[in-house]
Amino acid sequence: MYRRLRTVPKHLPPPLTTIAGWIGVLGRSDVVMRGSGDGFGVRLYAIYLRHDNPKYNTAAKLIRLGIVREVRKPPRGSIVLDPLSPFPVSASDRGLVGTHGVCVIDGSWRKVIRILGRIPGGVKRRLPLLLAANPVNYGKPFLLSSAEALAATLYITGFIDEALRVLSVFKWGYTFIELNKSLLERYTGKTQKEVIESECNILRDTIGLELDECSGENLLAIYKRVLESYEEKGR
Repeated sequence: MYRRLRTVPKHLPPPLTTIAGWIGVLGRSDVVMRGSGDGFGVRLYAIYLRHDNPKYNTAAKLIRLGIVREVRKPPRGSIVLDPLSPFPVSASDRGLVGTHGVCVIDGSWRKVIRILGRIPGGVKRRLPLLLAANPVNYGKPFLLSSAEALAATLYITGFIDEALRVLSVFKWGYTFIELNKSLLERYTGKTQKEVIESECNILRDTIGLELDECSGENLLAIYKRVLESYEEKGR
């Protein structure tokens, strides 16, 4: 078991209350040289676009530590984290994660969303509704760092020790688990259909949003509006 991280805030905001506040906007394989990823157990990859300072970038740190391998395109069969996919990560993806790994596209949301359709290969999956715990975007839905996105994927698909190892290299890392504990419990070990149903229930319980049909496509249409609001703000 990996060490519990320090600097966890003493008073975390209630996760579902935080979601309600932010979702309220709806009412209006080519390997590069750096990082090996060997010896980790699950293969983790990053397409690192270098949109920000590498000193503070979580993907850059994981690459330097050898936990993540930098690639130019997703390896065949890997899970590629794509916020525009209607299909959420679920326990049904455990086999693909264990065999082929997970690939995250690291860059600013505004720029990444524009190029997602041009990145070939891999099995596209989005993360279900979760909150960022990183210092830049704390408490905001979807604005997860690459480390948080990889850890969430590992956690939901049952690779919990590996998820904790990814988070353990950041002072704020375990805060991600603390902040999202009730949400992660709704997703972990569930089929894709069950994850979608959980998301619909969360939206209903937190902001009273009832969907005509609880489907991945309808959820994605809602989430896109949140992502567009981030893009407008230049995040």
